[in-house]
Amino acid sequence: MTADIEVREYRDGDIESFHVLHDAVFPPVPLEEMRRWMSREDVTAGVAIRAGEVVGEIPLHVREFAIRPGVVARFAFEHSVCVHEDMRGQGIGSAIQDEIKRFMPGRAEVLSVYRGGERTPAYNHYDKNGLKDLCYIRNWSLEDPSAVAEPVGEAQALEAVLERAEALIAVFESSFGHAGGYQVRRPGFYAGAMTQLEAVELGTDYRVLLVGDEERPEGHCILGVPPGEGAVAIMELATRTGDPVVARRLLRGACQVAAAEDRPVRAELHDRGLYRPVFEALGFEPGARGDMIMATPLDWTGLAEIVWAPQPELQGVRVELWTPQEEAVMHDPPSASRTLTVEMKHHQAARWLLSRLDLRAGVEGETVTLLGARPGDAGALARAIPFTAWEYQAIDHI
Repeated sequence: MTADIEVREYRDGDIESFHVLHDAVFPPVPLEEMRRWMSREDVTAGVAIRAGEVVGEIPLHVREFAIRPGVVARFAFEHSVCVHEDMRGQGIGSAIQDEIKRFMPGRAEVLSVYRGGERTPAYNHYDKNGLKDLCYIRNWSLEDPSAVAEPVGEAQALEAVLERAEALIAVFESSFGHAGGYQVRRPGFYAGAMTQLEAVELGTDYRVLLVGDEERPEGHCILGVPPGEGAVAIMELATRTGDPVVARRLLRGACQVAAAEDRPVRAELHDRGLYRPVFEALGFEPGARGDMIMATPLDWTGLAEIVWAPQPELQGVRVELWTPQEEAVMHDPPSASRTLTVEMKHHQAARWLLSRLDLRAGVEGETVTLLGARPGDAGALARAIPFTAWEYQAIDHI
């Protein structure tokens, strides 16, 4: 990277060249739409500037993200990342990543991205910059949905979702309260998700299917219908208490919507997702794993304070973390009687702090080592930050 490039946080005055660079790489959006997005309090970006113009940008959207039941942290999700085509391969993207890690601590605990293509240069860029795989998402498809299609009521427009947002949030929490891996549903979530920048880029038409009383539905399925002839996407499927019978009805209804327009249906699922058996039973076919959520802590000790569940066995134990790249304190009681050091690789540490690593299995498999451990410590550590199932929802994607 040349000396004439300045790397810093986005400023309002950058908007015009910021917008031009975005539209040169991604589906274009109106300048005023970009201005609206970048003026949000939960949105910022890292930028590279040359001669007063933005030549590289990594926009960030800060979200409340469920790591596991009752444990929520602020994740800064990267999206619409681009560098001017004449300046790629010069380390600009990595320099912006470094700057983000400097200015975002205190505003978010985790830096994250939705990514695909594990063999691509783009994936390698994130991996090189410390963002590690937390989960894998597989694409499922049904090319001919007509064979299982069955009406489940009229597919309602976006406005119906917004009018019933509180009821949908209640169903979602009933369905996925056991898991993590999704943006926390709050009042305003659905309106925000459907007007985020990527939704504007793609021009998706959102529809919702409901089962049960409209004021207290038993389940809902939010569909994304893209312009043209693309597949109908399952954006969110949730049923009260995870009821598979209601889920099956909703999926049949989604197939009816797709069949009426002669389109296939697609969905993105975890391999151990709650509703995977329902998709399989209706004939959906899985593809190779295509996407993942990648992340790295921005504040290791601060994140540990959020995710640590106190354990009696570790009440008087100072717990330290060591990786080849990081050292941090996970648990620091005021009068510690001993110190226990958890030794692991960076990718394991990122997964452990985000409840995506079974630490006991790592110790037993000798990929995680413990210095100063006593019998029972590995189990206590595994309970302090336990592995948790995640449930991806396509509507969260950015």
